[in-house]
Amino acid sequence: MNDQFNQFNPQSGLEPPKPKHPCALVWRGLLFIGAALTFIRNFIGNAVMLLFFLLVFIAYQAANNFKDEAAAIISGQESVPPAVLEAKILYLPLAGTISEIPFNRSQFDNLYRELNQSLSGQQTHELLSIEAALEQALDDDSIEYVLLNLQNMQPLSFAAAQRIGAKLQALTDAGKETAVTADSYSQGAYLIAVHAQHIYLDPLGSVDLKGIGLASLYYSELLDSLSLTPYVFKAGHFKSAVEPYTQSAMSPDVKAEYQQLADGLWQEYLTALSARKSLSRTQVLPPAADYVSALKLYHGDTAMMQFEQNLADELVSTRDLFTVLAHEYGQSADDPFVPLTIDYRDYLQSRSSPAGDRPQDKIAVVYGVGNITEFSQDANSFSADNLNAILSSLSTDADLKAIVLYINSPGGMASASEEIRRHLEQLRSTGIKVVVSIQGMGASGAYWTSTASDRIIATPDSLVGSIGVFSVGLGAHQLLNNFGVYQDGVYTHDFARQPIGEPLNEYSAEVYELSVQHTYRNFIDLVAQARHLSPDSYLSYAEGQVFLASEAQSLGLVDDLGSLDDAIKAAAELAGGELSDFRVVQAALPQDQRLSALESLFFSVSAKWLPQTLTKALLDLKLADTASSAPLKEQILLQDCLQAPKL
Repeated sequence: MNDQFNQFNPQSGLEPPKPKHPCALVWRGLLFIGAALTFIRNFIGNAVMLLFFLLVFIAYQAANNFKDEAAAIISGQESVPPAVLEAKILYLPLAGTISEIPFNRSQFDNLYRELNQSLSGQQTHELLSIEAALEQALDDDSIEYVLLNLQNMQPLSFAAAQRIGAKLQALTDAGKETAVTADSYSQGAYLIAVHAQHIYLDPLGSVDLKGIGLASLYYSELLDSLSLTPYVFKAGHFKSAVEPYTQSAMSPDVKAEYQQLADGLWQEYLTALSARKSLSRTQVLPPAADYVSALKLYHGDTAMMQFEQNLADELVSTRDLFTVLAHEYGQSADDPFVPLTIDYRDYLQSRSSPAGDRPQDKIAVVYGVGNITEFSQDANSFSADNLNAILSSLSTDADLKAIVLYINSPGGMASASEEIRRHLEQLRSTGIKVVVSIQGMGASGAYWTSTASDRIIATPDSLVGSIGVFSVGLGAHQLLNNFGVYQDGVYTHDFARQPIGEPLNEYSAEVYELSVQHTYRNFIDLVAQARHLSPDSYLSYAEGQVFLASEAQSLGLVDDLGSLDDAIKAAAELAGGELSDFRVVQAALPQDQRLSALESLFFSVSAKWLPQTLTKALLDLKLADTASSAPLKEQILLQDCLQAPKL
């Protein structure tokens, strides 16, 4: 017999277990529940205490951070080594991205930028800070040499490169010694370089001139092979954004339009290079066959060929240039072969002067860069929620007299464009003047928004117009049917049918077509009224066609050609004064506008105690969660697939 049986055998000397009383079971259950409640109560109490101590710790650390930041701001020069302050060379290492949109200086935004830069390895520079440093050096006798390192500078717009070049040219004209260096120059970098007194090129490098290319991918055959059906509704003969869905190549009319734009942009680029007088006798980019023939004569030595074409002043590596400058202007404490320089960001911090008496009246510069959307988790995006938040804040400022809307956008959602336009019109109705400054591209929805202005000024290289409308989608019913998936059901109305496993019905298609045509007619009427044009002559300025700024001006779509500075001066004039009568402020929405004070505090401190990747992931999740709470809508698009060329 087994042991279990022996345990319950009367002859074994063991008493069989007595049956448990029902009350004992209830008692045991109550004891278990009581223990569980006690555990939960203790756990919650301990968690609250831990959270309390954590918050106290975070608050303490944050207070120290704020104290340190305040001390640095008050002292100004404390964070910059004293030896660096004596440097005679202003150094601008511009590797990375140059942002057209000004930085917000909140603690959270600084943290967010630092995390992005640390994790990606890419620096982000503020265009306004670059301009400010160059402008301040103009009257600073302690700065004898200005050096821009343009190696690994990311592509930037023609207008942005011209802005930096203009400040550099002012230094050169004033007699300051200015120089640029790089292993190789991109087209955008070289547009800046021609304004320097000295262009240094690495003996193994090149000036990478390629011309202007405007191209798209066309995948109608791919869609056919995947059994996907494009649903395309458009208004405007030249509205090219839909062509990739319906064709395998660019249509002849659009190709002719784009060729004219590319030729015009390249001519603008060559004209800009004429700032360097030695290039007036040089064909900077000969035809491909001639270029290759010339390069053969130099046995493939591009740098030497371009040096003799006057594209560079001297073939010298950046390291060797540093050695020469270190000998002439003093050595860095860290490396005897590197000159003592002051970084332009340290320079701005150390040379900042008290604001003094400033005019009370203001001109605000508001930025719209990129595709126009309804909502965005990025505070810098050109979205209706971002722009309306900024404009609402500005509307409460009694000192605001004018707004300059900086635009570099191919357009976007019709409803978002109209929402921003209406907000601008409300501000105009209160007497605030609005000037639009197109900096590279003001097309489609971006131009729709621009109509709510008193004046439109565009840089000569800008692409303007694309007055047209489209709506596009993909149907997957053929693909599903091929795999045996079909759709069937009952409906009280044809519009209740959701075309998933079946094609879009003819009535819904007709509704989309009528909506697009209606929006197009509204677009034409809006432009005609704002720009004092005849709606009946829309074929000359609409139909989705894109124009170079000079042609857009001749058509009446643009008032003047000029820079951002020109637009600000125009805003001052419209507001009844001169530029010196106004204080120019940069209007930007901080990222931490989307966070509570406690959340902003938590993220600012956690970056010091958590891995950077984890902190960045938590920030992105929080911002994405905030943005995802926004409602979604079906949209008609006011957009052009043509993007402003990057140089």
